[in-house]
Amino acid sequence: MLDKIKGGLYGVAIGDALGATVEFMGQADIQRKYGVLKDIIGGGWLNLKAGEWTDDTEMTLAVAEGIRADANNPIPHIGEAFLRWRDTNPPDIGSTILTTFRVIDNYGKRLDADDWLSGSMEANQLLGGRTAGNGALMRTLPVAFAYQGEELFENAMAIAAMTHFDSEAGLTCAAYCLALREYMNGYFKVKGLNRAWENLQHYAKREAEALQVQVKVVNMIESRISKPTGYTVDSLACPVNAFMDGDDFDEVIIQAVNLGGDADTIGAIAGGLAGVYYGYNNIPKRHIKKLSPAQKKRLDEAAAWLAERNNAITKGDNNV
Repeated sequence: MLDKIKGGLYGVAIGDALGATVEFMGQADIQRKYGVLKDIIGGGWLNLKAGEWTDDTEMTLAVAEGIRADANNPIPHIGEAFLRWRDTNPPDIGSTILTTFRVIDNYGKRLDADDWLSGSMEANQLLGGRTAGNGALMRTLPVAFAYQGEELFENAMAIAAMTHFDSEAGLTCAAYCLALREYMNGYFKVKGLNRAWENLQHYAKREAEALQVQVKVVNMIESRISKPTGYTVDSLACPVNAFMDGDDFDEVIIQAVNLGGDADTIGAIAGGLAGVYYGYNNIPKRHIKKLSPAQKKRLDEAAAWLAERNNAITKGDNNV
């Protein structure tokens, strides 16, 4: 299982680093400048070095760090990791997340899960209810490795709601993590996704909302519609389309990022799917070589603990 977990984390990082080059570009502009972008070269609007990743991977690792600190009560620890990262002055933080951070700064230093939910609700009001962005979906992957069943669903929803109060953000996170769990268990692409939808309906407290999200995503998949926007429903459908089309890790992430738009996030989400499905050993080495030793150390350490946690929960031990 380590191969799949490591593949998922490296997949997020590689999809993020590849997509960052063409973030906010249109497909026609990408074709004119790169033909088809296939390799991690850096640049983009953030002027990154080749191999540098963005907030997608940083926040994914923060989620993993918080779960490791206390898997039974991860939100305060995830929040601390988020704010430590924020305090490093990263080059980009999404608007919904940044608004929540600014609200949370007024809540004091010891923040619990209720504080984060209240801050998220206040940010939602400040943003006019527009908090169904993809900033929760981009970071949710570790939840799939650390939990299963209803506990996976509940944690995916709760961790999303730390910054994204709109239920669509949480439901897309839950659907993504449920699908990842099926792929960890060896299901093929379509069967795994169908099982994820069934489980989403089973665990959802508000079934109508869950069904509405499912219908939106499934309609886009069946119609082969890929809109690389920051809307969380679009940001789930785009990577799933690329995942279903691709025959290997490379094909999936290349198709995903060359859509342009929010390409680093679309790439990260697609990379997570493909990395889990195909495994770390099937990620092309040319991508892995672009990551620094320090980056790989962080990914490897997170993967090792998440694999230990996954092994424990499958044996009924929830205390790791």
